[in-house]
Amino acid sequence: MYMPPAQSNTPTVYVVDDDQPLRNSLVGLINAMEFSAQGFASAAGFHRFYRRDLPGCLVLDVRMPGQGGLELYEQLLHERKRLPVIFITAHADVPTAVAAMKTGAVEFLEKPFDREALRTHLQKGLALDAEWRRHEAEFNAVDERIARLNERDLETLQLILAGASNKVMAARLFISERAVEMRRAAIMRKVEVRSLAELLELAITHRLAAEVAAVRSHPRLN
Repeated sequence: MYMPPAQSNTPTVYVVDDDQPLRNSLVGLINAMEFSAQGFASAAGFHRFYRRDLPGCLVLDVRMPGQGGLELYEQLLHERKRLPVIFITAHADVPTAVAAMKTGAVEFLEKPFDREALRTHLQKGLALDAEWRRHEAEFNAVDERIARLNERDLETLQLILAGASNKVMAARLFISERAVEMRRAAIMRKVEVRSLAELLELAITHRLAAEVAAVRSHPRLN
């Protein structure tokens, strides 16, 4: 079954299964549920196709010739191409299910599975992907503003975050208190905030978001 290339702004359900009749049936069923769907006959084929800016979720067969579903998803995680996944298999067992869930799977379904259960999990997967992408976009916007600061600005910002007074900052930076005030004003202009409170909120948000992003990028912690 030919499927047109997915559009980058269209959340798509990617079905990866070497069983052609089942794959075509799944793609047709998912399209009938009014989701966009695209099928792939192998893990390698999907891996060559996929870019991390393409939204959606994965429906992955666990057991395929060559690279299996679990191995593909581990590879995608290591490459920071994170998508919610629904693993499907005709050979469900506890160790495989546990391994699947550790990678961040939305669900683990045994063939044949219930149509409405599949719909529910697809909705959940697509909603989760949208949430991840929204958070990433928010972090990138904050990160872009913080990236405008030079090394001297960042040193000053760390002291501001630590709650140091102008006098303490002046002593540590070997500058006058007036110079401290000028630095702070310059930092606020660069990151486009109007008050010290906004500057603190922006910096704290950036630091926390960076910590969350670091955790999410580690496949064994998802």
